[in-house]
Amino acid sequence: MGDEVSGVCVGYSVFDVSDECYAYNEDACYVAATRESADAFREACDIPSRAARIERVMLDDLVSDFGCSSGEYAMEAAAYARFQQLAEQHCVGFEAEAYDRSGSLMVVQLD
Repeated sequence: MGDEVSGVCVGYSVFDVSDECYAYNEDACYVAATRESADAFREACDIPSRAARIERVMLDDLVSDFGCSSGEYAMEAAAYARFQQLAEQHCVGFEAEAYDRSGSLMVVQLD
């Protein structure tokens, strides 16, 4: 996609070093809006801080299915807003629906 896309952070994901996998919300790889909210998600998943890495997630990562979730991601609202803008700019097809009624978490399926 190019350097202009790889330099824009969509959000953050928690990598569980001991299980060698990313943290999920059901079947969707979780993408938090900030490092702090990723850390809060790590705590909610009972992953010790010493056994986790919080990693930046770029649009290229999502398109490459970095979390091995078959292109399905659960994104916090601010991460989804960044993703949506980039995806539209770079013609990345996707479908999205609210996970909960508040719309604070969007489940995105890349085409």
